[in-house]
Order: sequence, then C-alpha cells, then structure tokens
Amino acid sequence: MQLAFLDSSLAKKIFRENLKVAGIGISAVLFLFILLSLYFGQQNLLTQGRYKAETLAANMANSLKNGDKQALEDLIVKATATGNASTTLSVTVYDQKAHPVIAWTNLSQFDKTTALPASELINAVQSNLQIVQLTIAVPVTSEGDLVGKIQMSSSLRALYLHLLIITLAGLLVGAIVTFLCAYQLTKIAMSRLTPIVDLATVTEQVATLGDYSLRARQYEGHDLNYLHQHFNQMMERIESWEADRQSEARERKEAERRLDILANHDSLTKLPNRTYFQSLLKNCFDDAITNNQLAALMFIDIDNFKYMNDQFGYDAGDLILATISNRLCTVLRTTDTLCRVDGDEFAAILPQIDSTKMAQNLAERLIHAVNQPMTLRGKKIILTASIGIACCPLHAKEQRAFLHHTDLALKKAKLAGKNNFCVFSA
Repeated sequence: MQLAFLDSSLAKKIFRENLKVAGIGISAVLFLFILLSLYFGQQNLLTQGRYKAETLAANMANSLKNGDKQALEDLIVKATATGNASTTLSVTVYDQKAHPVIAWTNLSQFDKTTALPASELINAVQSNLQIVQLTIAVPVTSEGDLVGKIQMSSSLRALYLHLLIITLAGLLVGAIVTFLCAYQLTKIAMSRLTPIVDLATVTEQVATLGDYSLRARQYEGHDLNYLHQHFNQMMERIESWEADRQSEARERKEAERRLDILANHDSLTKLPNRTYFQSLLKNCFDDAITNNQLAALMFIDIDNFKYMNDQFGYDAGDLILATISNRLCTVLRTTDTLCRVDGDEFAAILPQIDSTKMAQNLAERLIHAVNQPMTLRGKKIILTASIGIACCPLHAKEQRAFLHHTDLALKKAKLAGKNNFCVFSA
C-alpha cells in the first residue's frame, strides 16, 4: 500500500479526520449489531428453553401423576444430557400441591427437596429473563388435569461468550475497515484537492521568489481547473503590470541619471562642472586630512583663449575646449578627475599622490599634451597652458586655503611667462 501521499501535513490532517469519522461510524454500527445480537440471542434462548421445558413437561406428565420418581429422574437426566445441556443450571419438579418432588442442579445433580419451599401452580408458561440466567416455569397436565409444574433455569454464559467473540472480531475487523476507509477517503480527497495543493505551492513560490512568470498547471476535465485558469490570467496581468512598473522605474532612473549628468556635468566637454567639482574636492580633501595622505589640486588655464575666440569664432573655441579636455583626460590617471570650472579653465583633482614631484611630472605631461599642434579652419595652431599646483595637507589644511593657494600658483605661472606650471610656495 502506497502511503507516500500522506507525507504532507494536509494529507495527515485529513487522514486523522477521516479516521475519526470512520471510527465513530463503524463503532456505532458495531454497537448496534451487538445489541441486535444480544436481543435475538435472548429470544432464541427463550424459545429453546420454552420448547425444552414444555417437551419435558409432556413427557413426565404420567410419571408425575403416578408419583414415579425414578422415571422422573430418568427423564430429567436424559433431557439435561442432550442439546445445550451445559446451559441448564437447575430443574425443579412440583406436584399437584406445588410441593417440590425432585430438584436437579448441574453441580450436585439431584438434591433433597426438603430444603426447598412450596411454590404455586400455574396455568400457563411463565418466563423470567435476568442478567445471568433465564427461568421458565411450565404447568404439567395429564388428560386436562393440572398435576404439577416444572421450573427450569438456564445460564446466559454461552450467549455472553458468543457476544464477546463477536465483539472482539468486530473490533478487529472494524479497525481494519476504519483504516482502509480513512486511507481510501484521504486518497480520494487528496486527488480532488491536488489542484488546490499545486495552486498553493505556486502561490508560495511567487510570494517567496517574486517571480510573476510562474503558472499553475492545468487539469483538464477537473472541477477545479477554472481556479487555475483564473489564477494564470491574474498572474499574466500582474506580470504585465510588473513589467510596466519596472520599465517605468528604469526610465525614471535613466531620466534621473540624465538630469544628474546635466546638473553636474558640462554639456560641451562632458566633464564634471563646478558644482560636482566642489563636492568631489571636499571628499578628497577630507580623506587626505583624515588619512594623512598627500593629495594635489591643479588649476589648468588655456593661454590666450580669448584671442582664439575673437579670431576664429565661438564655434572654433568650443572645438578647442573639447579637444583640449580629451587630451588632458588621456594623460591623467584613472583615479584623477578633470573638471571644467570656468570658460577656459580646468581643474584636476589628484588623490593619493606619492610626492609633489609626481604632480610636477604630471603637469609637464599635461602641458606637452596641450602643445600638440591643432588644425583649425585650415590653419595649424599651437596652444599653451599654465598650471598652478597646491598639495594638502602640505600647503593647506583647510579647503578654502587649498583653493586659494592653487589659484596663487596659477597666477605665478602666468606671470612667469605662461606655458609652464608652478607649485605653491609660501
């Protein structure tokens, strides 16, 4: 017998409920059967007892009338020795004056009748059914005359033993039938509930994993298949709604990213603007002071840029700025950040440098990159740049002074003839 389907808690619960209901039903049937068996057994015992007593009374009528005690004893011995004689407890014979003539018991056989009191004669059969025995009194008649009576007592022990055997067998069979009924009912119930169980499993997976692409399996021809169809339709709508929501979220994040770029980056050179420069410089300066690491700031100014604008026009000026920004970015390290802080002025933030010498070498390479020839409107031109350098915490221990000292270094580089760099010195 396969019991694998009882592994689930739902199946176990249904099995226990079915076991309880089937047990109560079969117990009630068994109890009713025992009551009926007891009733019909008593009636059968009563019928047999009356027949036996009436037969014995008819056989001993003449002997009782003639006072032949030996014949009476023979008849009693013969009657109690046949059939269910073991159930007969006692037989007492009374004469026409209701005095006991013969008394027989299954233990001591014939007893003395002097110890028995006189009784009363009867005209009809009387019976008295008690818990442990059945007593039947039958009148004895001869040729229409009442010549005495017989009183016979029978034990109900055999009946109760029979009922006990029936009860034990009924309990065993009832337990087996109860288990089989509960098992079969649970199996049927679980087969009916399989779509519900699968639907609950899919629902739990959706709630746990957040995967709205999951679908419930279809059960064609099943009464509950419509639940799966409606669930799948609902999941399709939710999946579509979730996809739209995610698409809107991506579009919103992309729009926020573009707005952030517009707010923090220069539209011409795509470099971070002054706003972003201020924020980044503060973080770099704070880290350098906290960790006692050397960081550098460069102000890079294109020399004579106003003259270029006036000579070639603003479109040419924009091209110059875009070209110079690309050249500067190729020279700087990946950890450095180049910002456009003004029209022709750039700022480079250099975190974690080894020494001022490293900043100077980098400045030389930047000036060399700017000095590379450029063709503009058919003319070959060469640009120059001036660079001011300051380091923290070497030259300044607060951000305002850091900016000021870098600006002073830039002015000194311009005063020195441009196209060179200058490191701040007190």
